Amino acid sequence: MNECWEQVDRLRRQAGHVLSAHGFPSIWIWKEALGLELVVEEDYFTVRAGKNVWFFPCGNEKGKRAFLAGHAGEPDLKLRYLSDADAAWLQAQYPGQWKLVRRPDDDEYLYLRESHIAMEGSRFSHLRWRVHKIQRDLAPRTQILDQSNAADARHILDAWVSGRSAWDGDDREVALRALEMQSALGMHGVIVYLAGQPAGFMLGFPLAADTFDAAVGKCAADVQGLTYYVLRELMLSLPEQYRWMNLEEDLGLPGLRDMKEHFLPDGRHQIWEAQRL
Repeated sequence: MNECWEQVDRLRRQAGHVLSAHGFPSIWIWKEALGLELVVEEDYFTVRAGKNVWFFPCGNEKGKRAFLAGHAGEPDLKLRYLSDADAAWLQAQYPGQWKLVRRPDDDEYLYLRESHIAMEGSRFSHLRWRVHKIQRDLAPRTQILDQSNAADARHILDAWVSGRSAWDGDDREVALRALEMQSALGMHGVIVYLAGQPAGFMLGFPLAADTFDAAVGKCAADVQGLTYYVLRELMLSLPEQYRWMNLEEDLGLPGLRDMKEHFLPDGRHQIWEAQRL
């Protein structure tokens, strides 16, 4: 796994790639649930996500062209998770050969860490009120998530499963895999206790030099504002180099979309899909 991970990170750094979908820890924790197959070559890597569905290859010019040449003449080929730059490149290099479709359900939500730590101004009034209420009424305590409190995180996950609403989706196995492989995947997280009881956790991984990806988060307690509180605690626990937090996509789930909008995103990565004409 480590050799594969190093190659993926090398290709991402060289390409200046910042989408969370192509992050190695994200691929690894989702691969069983979604049947993903990671393919790593010298000049590119990609992920097979269906019969002939692939993540847009991440790599140099030679690598991207090699992947597309290897699938030439396949009318059912579909490419997922293209950035604006990827879509522009494909259209410019292969004019008239691809139909590009915006996939807003796959857009990645971006948050300026400094702004969300400060929570200044009227824009943050609703979030600031929730955070202060938790601090005032529920004696919150935050710890770095590690093996000493991993059992508490699993307790939170079990409680979330038993009480989840329809919009939450079913990613229990993904969250469990992230907890089990936290150390192996270099993931960092926090766990929050309210009144001495485990209430929520969140963990993720470095996505770029200035960006941290919040990959998995669950809450056991039904407390308004708790998810944002845990997210902000994760922000507070990170080194100053991380200017941005990526909260990934909303999967088209209305409740998840509303929550991420409620958290006041400062930007997005627009995502495209490409279908061969």
